[in-house]
Amino acid sequence: MKAVVKAKPGVGLELWEREMPQIEPDEMLVKVLAAGICGSDRDIYNWRASKQGIPLPMTIGHELFGEVVEIGSMVQGFEVGDRISSDSHMPCGTCYLCRTGKQHLCMKRGVLGNQKNGCFADYLALPAVAAVRMPKDTKPEYGALMEPMGVVYHAASVTPLSGKSVLVMGMGALGYMMIDAAKNLGATRVIICSTNDAKIKQALEENADFGINSKTEDVVAKAMEYTNGHGVDVVFEMTGILALYNMAIDCMAYGGELVAVGTPSEDIVIPKFFDRVGKKELVLRATFGREMYQTWELMFDLMDIGKLDPAKYVGAVLPMTEFEKGFELAKTCLGRIVLIP
Repeated sequence: MKAVVKAKPGVGLELWEREMPQIEPDEMLVKVLAAGICGSDRDIYNWRASKQGIPLPMTIGHELFGEVVEIGSMVQGFEVGDRISSDSHMPCGTCYLCRTGKQHLCMKRGVLGNQKNGCFADYLALPAVAAVRMPKDTKPEYGALMEPMGVVYHAASVTPLSGKSVLVMGMGALGYMMIDAAKNLGATRVIICSTNDAKIKQALEENADFGINSKTEDVVAKAMEYTNGHGVDVVFEMTGILALYNMAIDCMAYGGELVAVGTPSEDIVIPKFFDRVGKKELVLRATFGREMYQTWELMFDLMDIGKLDPAKYVGAVLPMTEFEKGFELAKTCLGRIVLIP
């Protein structure tokens, strides 16, 4: 079968022919119908420091939609022919965190496409605990967006947003999704921040209320202007860029909350911490992945009532053999790039 593989250290990926995966008793063999390109896949492509510990060679990819074609002897609740999406986290089910409702933070977890061969392939062996059944009429490119949408809705759920002002730092695909997530969960005004005027324009034409270009405008001054001088109640930092963390803190209202969603590429250093954070009683927190499976049920509810439509977040759909083009497009496209085997 064909697979996109991180074969060796350094920049780049390779298209390989690999053996069909053999499943364990608690796994399912899944025919991949669509797979999304995540920012963390780009980190693997570019061999950033945060990804240099993964075992090689590794078939990458963790945002998937597929069809179950074989079921392990211990698997219950799924049938051959089921259409599924998947959480990228593979919890052990027995550690303290798994047994107290925090499977997504499992002490022994693996991550698909990082510790176990992923979905940039024709088939993968998927632990059944990570699978989520989807309607059979789901379009593959939409099903592949469930995992990244879950990242956004988990982050948007960790603090009350009803009646709050929100600042979204970064307009990659997840930042774009966060606009709707914040509004769906009660935010009254959503401000976006990006360096790309085209992305800002598109977001403003849809659901964002105000836009700031961090290259050409004073972000703090604009955030204050758009909140009548109070500062924003909640900031979602989607980029992991150190300068934006510090900028975000200065945009925040007293008692505000910063939710870190993006993966930092360096240590986060906050100068004059007590003056800027302590005296304002700011809350700084981070999120990781999705709750298993509360976040998924929230998304299904919102989809059922027409409040969540994955279609608007698809940036481009390409054959998996054109993965190089997909990774290039992912640098600038507002939506998610989806690969089809």
